[in-house]
Amino acid sequence: MMNNNTTFLINKNKIINNYKKYSSIGSVYYPLKTNSNKKVLNTLIDIFKTKDGFLISNLYHYKILKSLNVSPKKMCYINVLSSNKIIKQLYKDGVRFFVFDNIDSLKEIIKYADLKECKIAIRINTMEVFNDTLMHLGATTNECYEMLNILSSKCLNIGISFYLQTKIKEKPDSLDKMLKYIVENFKEYHINFLSIAGIKDYDHLNIELINNIKNEMNLKEIILEPGKYLVGATIDVITKVIRIKNINKKNIIIINNGIYSGLLDVVLYKEKFQFYLLDNKQLLKLSNEKDKQNNIEVTLCGGSSDSGDVIGTIYLTEECFNKINIGSELLIKNVGSYFEEFFMPYGGDIKKLYMEVDD
Repeated sequence: MMNNNTTFLINKNKIINNYKKYSSIGSVYYPLKTNSNKKVLNTLIDIFKTKDGFLISNLYHYKILKSLNVSPKKMCYINVLSSNKIIKQLYKDGVRFFVFDNIDSLKEIIKYADLKECKIAIRINTMEVFNDTLMHLGATTNECYEMLNILSSKCLNIGISFYLQTKIKEKPDSLDKMLKYIVENFKEYHINFLSIAGIKDYDHLNIELINNIKNEMNLKEIILEPGKYLVGATIDVITKVIRIKNINKKNIIIINNGIYSGLLDVVLYKEKFQFYLLDNKQLLKLSNEKDKQNNIEVTLCGGSSDSGDVIGTIYLTEECFNKINIGSELLIKNVGSYFEEFFMPYGGDIKKLYMEVDD
């Protein structure tokens, strides 16, 4: 009988090396929404320094970190749509770093919190710079001014935060334009730090510009929020083929695990997973593009009937297609940003195995 094991290959050395690159620029804050698996979090906890921390979006994230003995003072609550009740609860529990994009929420925390012991980031809406791309979160520049004026006499550690959507991030010099806008419009304010979310891969960052702006604005700290680029390419998964079908002349392979919320990146950003067939301990790369040799089209799906559980389309040679049977193992590369989504939510019998691997 075929077992239901799913094996995750975690390359801690890659995570460590990625961290070292970003931490050479400033503080690193990791968003749990990228991957909240405890294996990943424990690795980050081990390597994070005093200046680094974690970005939480809900009470569930807070409880995960608490269970791992992470101090609330190393957490930043980034959910600008959160209820005042949750913000108050987190403050009571010791969280002292918050992000706001509206005056009402800011005025509410002032009622009970000692902001002199807090770190407050004001999130600016990127449409102030890129008005052709809709961004529904974040404050206008004038709203930021209002909040900064309110905080000026109440908080000792104030910063500006922004998030670059993928559509913006792909534009040439998008980070450069955003940083220059902040200098032009906020240089006269007493800003202590700048928090940058949605950053590019380290190798494509304009590090000189970041350092120049830090010096020009006399900032004490630059915070980077590399979620995908910190852990994305550090985890692979080995799963099994559980069904092979041909419906209306379409070849369909169903694997033991599906992908759920992470599929949005595939649909919206055309991201493709790289698949390999494990054949006698050898890896056979499966093509994402059709050509003369790889001309048999196969759709890979998870175990849900939901139309969203279509993982990708691959193209195989006839020889490779004939090697795939029920029980065949497939390696899927770079699933670090989709880690928890590679499970059927009703598949309680699926055993998760974790293996540390080297480069």
